[in-house]
This record gives sequence, structure tokens and C-alpha cells, in this order.
Amino acid sequence: MSGHHVPAPADGGHHRFVVLGRQLPFTGVFGVLVVAVILWREHAELLPGAVLVAIGISAVATVLAAAAPWPRLPRWAEATVPLLDMAAVVALLSNGTRASVLIVLPVLWLARMGRTGTVVAVLTGVAASTSVDVVTALDRGALVIGPDNASRFFIVPAVVIAVACYLGFAEDRATSRSALLARQNALVARLLEETSQDRARLEGVLDTIDAGVAVVGPDGRIVVANRSLETVTGGRAVPGAPITVIAEHLYLADGLTPVGEERLRSVASGEAVDRRVVWWAPAADERTAFRVSAGPLPGPDGRSDGAVLALHDVTGELQALSEREDFVSSVSHELRTPLTSVTGYLELALDDPDLPPHLRTYLDVADRNAGRLRILIDNLLTAARTGADVASREPVDLRSVVADVVESQTPRADDRDITVEVAAEGDAVVAGDVGRLTQVVDNVVSNAVKYTRPGGHVRIELVGAPSRRVRLTVTDDGPGIAADAQQRLFSRFYRAPEVRNGPVQGTGLGLHISRQIVEALGGTIALRSGPGSGTNVDVLLPAWNDDRQVAGPRPPRPERTHEEDVAPAPAGPERS
Repeated sequence: MSGHHVPAPADGGHHRFVVLGRQLPFTGVFGVLVVAVILWREHAELLPGAVLVAIGISAVATVLAAAAPWPRLPRWAEATVPLLDMAAVVALLSNGTRASVLIVLPVLWLARMGRTGTVVAVLTGVAASTSVDVVTALDRGALVIGPDNASRFFIVPAVVIAVACYLGFAEDRATSRSALLARQNALVARLLEETSQDRARLEGVLDTIDAGVAVVGPDGRIVVANRSLETVTGGRAVPGAPITVIAEHLYLADGLTPVGEERLRSVASGEAVDRRVVWWAPAADERTAFRVSAGPLPGPDGRSDGAVLALHDVTGELQALSEREDFVSSVSHELRTPLTSVTGYLELALDDPDLPPHLRTYLDVADRNAGRLRILIDNLLTAARTGADVASREPVDLRSVVADVVESQTPRADDRDITVEVAAEGDAVVAGDVGRLTQVVDNVVSNAVKYTRPGGHVRIELVGAPSRRVRLTVTDDGPGIAADAQQRLFSRFYRAPEVRNGPVQGTGLGLHISRQIVEALGGTIALRSGPGSGTNVDVLLPAWNDDRQVAGPRPPRPERTHEEDVAPAPAGPERS
């Protein structure tokens, strides 16, 4: 009977009680009215037949509301009960009883059954309120409207129409809202289910990786922590715990300086951390090295909404690096002793005036190669020492150092028809150690000569200013270096296969040692290159001022770890 589909309630007993509950108010009011009629006719021997009929109809409607199997019947069948109530009212009206107001109750019921119910309520309500007077008028042949029936002709129909329309529209809106709420509830339920599934997948993925991962909220508390992080922290880093809970046992790369709670709070607020090595030491005999990376989580307003931390266990890699350095240092020391003996006897043999010329040629070759081997061993020892110790700090004229290096490299350059040009401007006296500075300049210039094509050009520029810094720039017009390979140019021992298998020999230590020396002196070294555009190396060193002090404060040496040795070497040419 409804214009909209309204699903039947799932609970049949509840629906039955709803129908009975809607009928009981009418039954009660109707009973009061009938009692009033009986009292009014207390001296009558019998009640009018119309009143008895009304009582019977009302009784049938009430029994039907209580006993009918409404859950198994269509919704429109429920309209039978209010229609019977309306018939009972008409029976009372036919006896002259003023019961028009009772019509409103079944009208309300019908109007709640949708648009069709509203139409039926209007038609039946108007018909019930005017039916008695219409039938009477047909019997008399004329319709007489007076004080007794005016309300039934005008007021009651108007009230019926107003009440039915208002309640019908309200019910229609309520049905629409209910349907909308049902769809929204279904959508929310589906989104919650999908969110739960996504969270389960995310937790599954995080728990399978061997790196510790934590998501930290802006309040500094851990929101998500995978199984690896909980395991390595002994169950301290768990969701809900503050990130500072791990500060007590977390140390910087030196293994001695605590990271501190303040630094962890800064990371939680969005401070970026890129591949920093820290140590986790919950006990004196229990130490684990982690490479930490962290980044902010962007919030809806663009500001940081927390951070993500990733901790990779690099203990085994650092131990392997330490063992490799110990091995290199030990082997280098063991090689130096017999090599000193070899070079000593070669010098004695070459000093013999009676040495035949052909033997002198052979011994010269052996002496040159022994010298080269001594340089390689010295480089290995230098690379094995942390920080490339500087013997002294004194004024060194970088012009003289460059001149000596160019003189030593001239034979090699002449053999390949390479032009070496030197240009100096300003004071070039720096604060440093002449031996170490010679090693740096020789490494950079020899690289430029070695990798420049035959017939090429190498330019060395010195630019200095008193009480400031001196810049040494070495530029070649060689084949250049790819961008991805430049990330590893100062790495220890690395030489790309193209260079390793080529005619230019080396150990991959030259630029690494140069960087250690330059940074130990308070300077910087950088390289710029590109395929086919040559290579440019810039060395900045502190100048020596008149007070024999290094100009300006010595910059702190950046904290470096062995990350370049841990990370895989990218493809591309590399200089030694």
C-alpha cells in the first residue's frame, strides 16, 4: 500500500506488538466513548443497534491486531485494522454520537504507511466524516447543513486532510533519512572493514622485513612498531610507548655519546635523518649497530604529523669493515719490513761502480717497482688510520708544492703529449703539513694526467687571499664521470670494472686519502664532472695569517661512518 518499499522488521514478535500498540490507543478512546454512550442511555433497556455494531467492529479490529501473523503478511495488509476502526466510528456517527474526532487516529495510522497510505487516509477520512449526513440527505432528498453537522462537513475533513498530508510528508522524509542512514552505515562498515584489512596487510608486510620500523605521532608516542623493532629493543618500543623510551641505551656512532631524549623528540616532530649510524647497547656486552633513517609524515595541512623511523642492523657489516682494516694494516706492516731490506740491497747494488750496464738496467726497473710498491703500502697504511693524522701545522707555500708535483708529473704528461698549465693569483700560503699536502696535490694532479686523453690539457689554478682560504682547482678535459658514479668517488678501495681492467692501475685510495688529509687540515674537497665534459676538483684550505694562526676557526670534521663501504658500489668509472 506504500509508495516506497519498507522492509519488514526482522523480529516478527516485535512487529506484531507494534501493530497492537498502534491499535490500543484507539481501543481505549473508543471504550471511553462507548461507556459515555451507555451512561447517557442508562434508562434505555437496550443499546441502539448501531452502537453494538461499532463495539463489535472495534473488538474484531483489536483481536485482529493482536492475533494476525503480520510478519508473514505484506505490509499493506496492516491497513485492514485502521479501516475497521474507521468503520466503527462511522457506526457510532450513524447513531448521532459525536465521535468525529476518533477518525483522526486511523488517519494517522494510514498516513504513516507511505504516499499511498496518505491518499487512502485522506479519502477514507473525508468519506467517514461526511457519510452519515450524505446518506441522510439522500433519504430526505435535500442536504441540510446546520450547527449539528457543520463540523463534520468542514472542520473534520480539513483536519483530516491537514493531519494526513503533514504526517505523510514527515514519514516520507523520515523514510528517506532512514534509507540514507542505512546506506551511510553500510559505507562506514565497508570502509572500516577495508581499513582493518589494509592495516592487517601493512602489519604483515612490516613484520616480514628485517629492519625495525616505527611510526611516531606528533606527541612523540609510537603509533606503529613492527616485530623486528620490538625484538631488538627488548619489548620497549611498542605502540603507545613514548619514543624516548629507547634513549637510555641509544648512542651515537662513537658508541659513547648518548643520543638523548631531546634529539628523539626532534625526530618525532619531523627532523630528517639520513643513514646515520647509532649503537643500541642495553648491556655492556650487548651492542648492536643500526643505520637510522627518518622522515616526517605530512599532515592534511602540510605540516608534520609525526615521523617514520627505519633501523637497519649493520653490526655484521661494520665488524667486517673493521676486520678488513685490521687485515690491511697488518699485511702492510708485514710487507714493509722485507721491502725495506729489498730496496736497501738494490741501492747497494746500484752503487757498485763495476756493475755491468745490462744488470744496472734490470736493477733500475726493480728499484722503480719497489718504490711504487712502497707508495702503495704507505697508501694502505694511511687509509687504515682513522682521520689521516697530520704530523704538523706550519706555513706551507702551495705554489712550491704544486711546482714540485708538476715537475714530477711532467715526464708522464710529455709521454702522452698532455699540456699542464699552472696559474696562480694572490697569496697561496696555507696552514698544514708539507708532506701531507704534497700527497694531496700529487693524487689530484696525477689523476688528471692519467685520465686525460693523449694530446689533452690539464689546468691548475691557485687563488688565495690573506687571512682567508686558498683554493686549488685542477681541471682536465678527459672523458668525465657519470653522475651516479660520482657518489662513490671518495670511497675507499673502490675502482669500477672499466678502470680496474684498463691500462691505468691504482688502488682506489687516492681521493679517499686526499679527503681525509684535507678534512683533517680543516678544509674541504669537492668534485664536479659530467660525461664528455672533463673533471674539476676543488680543494679549499685554510690560509696562514701573519699571526701564524689558522685563519678562522677550524671547522669540525663531519661525523662519517663506513656507510660508503657498506653500500653497494654503483656502476661507472672511478678515479684512484
